[in-house]
Amino acid sequence: MKKDSIQRLFQQEAEINSERRFYSRALRRAFDAIKGCRSGAFGKHIASCEKGCTHEMRYHSCHHRFCAQCNALPNARWLEEQENRLLQCDHRHIIFTIPSELRIYWCYHKEEVTNDLFYAAKEAIIRLCRKKRYMGALPGLLMAFHSWSRTLAIHPHIHCLVSVEGITEAGEWRSAVRDCFLPWKLVMETFRTLLLRRWIRRARAGGWSEVLGDGATIARDLKRQHQRDWHVKVCSQYRHGRGVASYLAKYMRGGPCHASQVVETETGQVNFYPKQGNPKAPGRYTRESFIDRYLEHVPPHRLRVVRRYGVYASQGEAVRLREVSRPRPVRQKRALPKWFVLPEKCCSECGGVLKSPAHAWGEAAPPR
Repeated sequence: MKKDSIQRLFQQEAEINSERRFYSRALRRAFDAIKGCRSGAFGKHIASCEKGCTHEMRYHSCHHRFCAQCNALPNARWLEEQENRLLQCDHRHIIFTIPSELRIYWCYHKEEVTNDLFYAAKEAIIRLCRKKRYMGALPGLLMAFHSWSRTLAIHPHIHCLVSVEGITEAGEWRSAVRDCFLPWKLVMETFRTLLLRRWIRRARAGGWSEVLGDGATIARDLKRQHQRDWHVKVCSQYRHGRGVASYLAKYMRGGPCHASQVVETETGQVNFYPKQGNPKAPGRYTRESFIDRYLEHVPPHRLRVVRRYGVYASQGEAVRLREVSRPRPVRQKRALPKWFVLPEKCCSECGGVLKSPAHAWGEAAPPR
């Protein structure tokens, strides 16, 4: 269970099946990036001690968001930024999921379905929170999209971190009226209605793939979904949002699983150990099938899977009113987050720390 176990599978697959085909450019980019991460394909530099008695070659990372071995620092930086943005108040964690028979829609229309899920989840919460019986204000929303389950199966869902306090158009702060924040049944029905309306409209316009069926059949099947309950979970209240933000940070970058969960046997079989599963009964795959299962969760190029709304947005009237009444603390600019420890390697002769040149960390390169 080494840190580069997933990368070794990709490298072996590239050697055996050099003519492997991908149905999208995003999958090709992800495969090449993971395969060449820290192998010299993306450049290299020399790290030296202060006295210059030891030199070490260091290879650059790929920085792809699905690479499992080079995203610890970006995740830590993202978490530090979100913690600086969160309000000092209670938060709720809401999870929006679609039924299993509708997950195939995401396989053929990843970008459209992802945008629809964000829209329906965001509008469901904001519309209900604007009503005075629940809050009468605009809260802060931090939303993240995941497409996988613990077993790497297709499972599109939205994680939403919502502040229990919101700001009105007059700049006043209000808290949630009810202890339950929002009624589960009402949140589910609003989310379901908003999403199905969009999908039925697209079916009538012929916007779905022909593999899913003709427009009339798709529209008829979608209308039946109004009669069943969807899985929308409103979790218990958190005293702060850092816990949920820390959970989301683990999956923002680095792919759907960690390298410690993947073990390749001597026969070439890949054993996958899901979290909170039976360690004696791992999922067993061939190398090719595991890579296919891993890559099918790669989002389209430049698709944002983390979005902020309300007082957590990057700009807008609500953000301006928040900065007037509750300004965010000034964030100190530093190369590494305060809790992130970078392992240091020392020179065997003088004991000095091997340091990389400044431009290797993204800073300006020295003049030539």
